[in-house]
Amino acid sequence: MYNHAPMRLRMKPFCGCMLVLALALTAGSCSMAKYKENAERAVTKFHQHLNAEQYQEIYNESDPLFKQNVTEPDGIALFGAVHAKLGSVKNATAAGWHVNATTSGTFVTVAYNVDFSEGKGTEQFAFKVTANDALLVRYDINSPLLITK
Repeated sequence: MYNHAPMRLRMKPFCGCMLVLALALTAGSCSMAKYKENAERAVTKFHQHLNAEQYQEIYNESDPLFKQNVTEPDGIALFGAVHAKLGSVKNATAAGWHVNATTSGTFVTVAYNVDFSEGKGTEQFAFKVTANDALLVRYDINSPLLITK
């Protein structure tokens, strides 16, 4: 008595849309994971440069947005002060991350709890990321030793 054919025809486009949406979400989450991995690698590289007192390299490898806000002498002085007061990075544990896609690019913010040779601190990095790279846009550090030492 009821004709179910029209319902099946309506369900096919709906199922197709759901499949496309599911694939887009999966692809997006894979991209976010890749961006996070790029940022984590950039943090490791930053710490290697900091430990080796290669402050110029940190500055040179940063994004133009970082360089717009921090002059080269100020950036080098900042990294030098961090190393002088806190020492070398001994261990860094991820404490959180966030991905933000904007019309200006994709940015990943990562936070770390860090054990330095002279004490503890927390760092927050913001990177402009691509499929293959992550460039430093912002660096924030917090430690009582930056004030008391």
